[in-house]
Amino acid sequence: MGPDEWGLAAGIVGAVAAVVSTGFEVRGRLARRRAPAPPTPPAVDPGGSYDVFISYAEADGGSAEPLASRLRAEGLRVFLGRWIGPGLVESLEKEAALYASANGLLVFSVATMNDPAIRDEYAALLQRVHSGGRRFIPVLVEDVDLPPFARIRRPVDLRDPGSARFDEGLATLVRALRPRGDAT
Repeated sequence: MGPDEWGLAAGIVGAVAAVVSTGFEVRGRLARRRAPAPPTPPAVDPGGSYDVFISYAEADGGSAEPLASRLRAEGLRVFLGRWIGPGLVESLEKEAALYASANGLLVFSVATMNDPAIRDEYAALLQRVHSGGRRFIPVLVEDVDLPPFARIRRPVDLRDPGSARFDEGLATLVRALRPRGDAT
């Protein structure tokens, strides 16, 4: 290789190094400019067991999520569909969690039985009761008529948040969901 070829090779190597260096610098600046990520909900426990699986229509997420958070604050292991992390397959995570939950809870409102996915979860919750001795607890968040198989069970009334009746219903629910021998 002659001097001109060496100069050309050195120039190419220098140009590539400059481009790579600039790319790293720009990437670093962009990373520093990004807004902080919003707080993430509690992670579900992949492959873990739960004290309760909460089923709810999407329209009832505003009732289900605070309920789930309150139950977690009481030390219970809670599965809530909204807490499924990115990149996971929602239906598979729900199925695994339902199988690994000691209890099933269904939030009942006007929207509940109009949601086909919730009707499937309702059927699965009932099947778990009959095949595995699991508890199914209907939770009222609105004035609704319960379907027949939910109606034969004693529901928990959480229709009036902030009231003494709500607090009593929540305490009853926590006692029902708490694993036996756990006096936490």
